[in-house]
Amino acid sequence: MFELSNEDRLNILLELSKNPLRLSRVSEKFTFTVPETARNLTRLTETGLITKDVEGYFHLTALGEASLQLIPNFEFISKNTKYFKTHCISNLPPECAASIGSLKKSDFIGQLTEAMFIGEKMINKSEEFVWISIDEILASMLPVFIEAVNRGVELKKLMPRNAFIPPDILKLANDPAFDRAARAKKVESRYLDQIDFFLLMSERELEIGFKNSDGIFDHKGFFRSTDETAIKWTKALFLHYWEKAKRE
Repeated sequence: MFELSNEDRLNILLELSKNPLRLSRVSEKFTFTVPETARNLTRLTETGLITKDVEGYFHLTALGEASLQLIPNFEFISKNTKYFKTHCISNLPPECAASIGSLKKSDFIGQLTEAMFIGEKMINKSEEFVWISIDEILASMLPVFIEAVNRGVELKKLMPRNAFIPPDILKLANDPAFDRAARAKKVESRYLDQIDFFLLMSERELEIGFKNSDGIFDHKGFFRSTDETAIKWTKALFLHYWEKAKRE
């Protein structure tokens, strides 16, 4: 961890993950002095992260390759330090928390109104599915969901059992479109005692946020991504909770 915390040595490792390089080429590529380059390469070699072949090329070792696979997690957390000082991922399934770096190609959205605007556009563009994990339903979003359902989009909704749904919203939710889609098995709601993340996602993009340190959804930040790795990670997270949830 000490060696990886040095930006120069980390950049050397990342470059060697693409192609083996000689000392002179590393020096040229990063505009390091030859002694400085030699010192960094020696430290990485002594740590077992790289090795030099008989032709003088430096390669990553298996340890170096394994170490680099962990970098995205630290990169994502450190990039969003302010958010993760007050928001938790410790309640997520261990395999998901340990691969949180899958969200590294995401943009942070700090305003709820902006997140809602992006979310509405996401639903409008969806063609296959919309999956949501929420603690409350906003009346303004229901017409957008109805439109999507009428287009044949699959809708899965995950909510905590203690979620409060105002009577006016319940009336809107009784739209015949939802009833028809439910009969066609295109709409389904499930409930859990506790949900640890806010999510709105389609086959193309996602918005996700986490509970604060007090275990509350404060909606003070979301991560938006269209990256394939991020979508795959988020689908696995949602389905983990979905399979444990019950219909009511």
